[in-house]
Amino acid sequence: MTMTSCFQSTTFKVVSLGCLGVAVMMAIALSLAFTLGAPTPKSTVAYTSIETTSLAVTSTAEPCKSDQIGACPTVLMYGQANDTLMFESTVEANSTEAKSVTFQVCYTDAYIGGRPWRKPADVIGSDKQCFSACKGVVLEGSTAKCTWTVGDMLGQAVYYFRALAADAEGTFVMGATNTGENFQVNVYNGRTTPIIVAVIVMSCVAWAILLGGLIMERVKKVE
Repeated sequence: MTMTSCFQSTTFKVVSLGCLGVAVMMAIALSLAFTLGAPTPKSTVAYTSIETTSLAVTSTAEPCKSDQIGACPTVLMYGQANDTLMFESTVEANSTEAKSVTFQVCYTDAYIGGRPWRKPADVIGSDKQCFSACKGVVLEGSTAKCTWTVGDMLGQAVYYFRALAADAEGTFVMGATNTGENFQVNVYNGRTTPIIVAVIVMSCVAWAILLGGLIMERVKKVE
């Protein structure tokens, strides 16, 4: 009789609900961890040591060498019809080491000054001026292609791009930069992905605090 009344008590129900909420949040966190996996080791290869004319990279952007806003004809913006750019890289036939290509987009020098989070570095893994647009695109014959969709967190700036060819182990062995097809990205003013994630997380935290408060209040009344 006592056990039955215990399971039917308000305290037990509140505690059970709180535990269920915590279990759900832990399950989500674990699923995200397994989905994302362990971070990939950063490359220690210096870009200048692999830069070569045996690798070429182009895009669907129109020719432009300027780094000024409004100067380049190709303008991208997240969520609009003009939010994609196609990259293509070609490796010379005698370059048998290359197996895949990573395409990177880079801020032009005018948009990295005073911004340590965009600090350039010759070592590829330490370079913050460039970021990967398409990773490990397998070479088909001597060509690799990819379509990049601009993200919602990119700041307004003018960008150039480069290609990094890797061997079968994933080590970068060749590099090429294109600063003749610069393009502009306009800032997106809508709700970005991090904001949406933050709202969801804080909502879960708010519910956890509320449930914790109810549990504490109930315990005090029982005492």
